[in-house]
Amino acid sequence: MIYDINDWAFSKDTQFPHQDWDLFITDINTAPLLLSLSINPKVAKDKRKVFLACLYLLVGDAVGIGKDRTHLEEVRLFVEQASSNRNYYIQQWVSRSFQLIQNPELFDYKKWCDGIDIFSFWEDYVFLYSRNVVLSSLYKTGLSCKINSIVLNIL
Repeated sequence: MIYDINDWAFSKDTQFPHQDWDLFITDINTAPLLLSLSINPKVAKDKRKVFLACLYLLVGDAVGIGKDRTHLEEVRLFVEQASSNRNYYIQQWVSRSFQLIQNPELFDYKKWCDGIDIFSFWEDYVFLYSRNVVLSSLYKTGLSCKINSIVLNIL
């Protein structure tokens, strides 16, 4: 299976090899590979987004769908290991994952398990399609903080 994931990641194919392929490849055993591919600049950006969505699915499935406690602990440990990664998107995922694991009542299927569409359900999520993006005068409702002209070099 790992060969198939790598094969697709670096191919020019944009379609999944088969329906629900993202569900099929998302597993605690493939999680390190999914993490690696989600931040690999040699992987097409749209595919990196797919792999990142798989990481959200991994956590959402463990918390919201309710597998056994052992599985949840394995996922929590993986998230903890991933917390050392400095990639912006991985840090967002780690933070949200810890929050969900500690507060499972916050589980929202659309935000965690709805495939690549999950990113449209996070109010603060900005998926960058260019290597450098300037965020100017970004205001978050209910917060007094303002971000002025910060250049993010992510992905």
